[in-house]
Amino acid sequence: MIPSRIYIYGKHAILEALSHAPRAIEEIFLAQQFENGTIQELIRKRNIKTSLFSPKKMPKDMDQSAAHQGIIGLLSLNHLVVSFEEFIKNLNVGTDTSLVLLGELSDPQNVGAIIRSAAAFGISGVIIPEHNQAQVTGSVVKVSAGMVFRVPVVSVSNINNTIRVLKDRGFMVYGLVAGAKHILTKEEFELPSLFILGNEAEGIRERTRELCDKLLSIPMNQRCESLNAAISASVAFYAWSAKHPKALRSS
Repeated sequence: MIPSRIYIYGKHAILEALSHAPRAIEEIFLAQQFENGTIQELIRKRNIKTSLFSPKKMPKDMDQSAAHQGIIGLLSLNHLVVSFEEFIKNLNVGTDTSLVLLGELSDPQNVGAIIRSAAAFGISGVIIPEHNQAQVTGSVVKVSAGMVFRVPVVSVSNINNTIRVLKDRGFMVYGLVAGAKHILTKEEFELPSLFILGNEAEGIRERTRELCDKLLSIPMNQRCESLNAAISASVAFYAWSAKHPKALRSS
């Protein structure tokens, strides 16, 4: 079952949340000696509930080994993760639009790193299935360097139906697959683009692969067989952004 609330921790993650997604913050827990003028001023300005906590008695259900730096936030995912229906209704699709769909990734570290790369290279949204997929957690927020609060994170119930809807909206669908005949760096990306990343061990499911317009591979030196999902995503996003410099200038 997907949780409706998560704990995030650390000064940078909390600052990003306060700056870009304050509605998602239900409460902030502060250590007795915590001091950070910028964060404390934003907490007051956003009128967010605060409570004190002791390192010996941290909020329940939180990773007790988290490097919290004296500050922890309780977030409502309902105010952070948006439904696909809401997202697509408000998305202005053009040639400089690109999305990424995570196809059953299991490692939260990869999810966080992909979200960070999506922010860096102007990707318009990160689509996360509800099932068989690592969800947004405190660890994902940490690894994303808080970029989860800057890039829309979109929840979908069915991967293949989502792909069909996006194809109807004019998206070219690319599956990242090692050894595929089409080379990433030779693609022009002339249409709105959807990148699909498969599971770390199994790759993209066969039925999902069949919906892809092209399967792309990343050219590599023969001494390296493959890259992990997060690095592959970053390389693909960079190759796309090189053809769409406007995406690097947009907010």
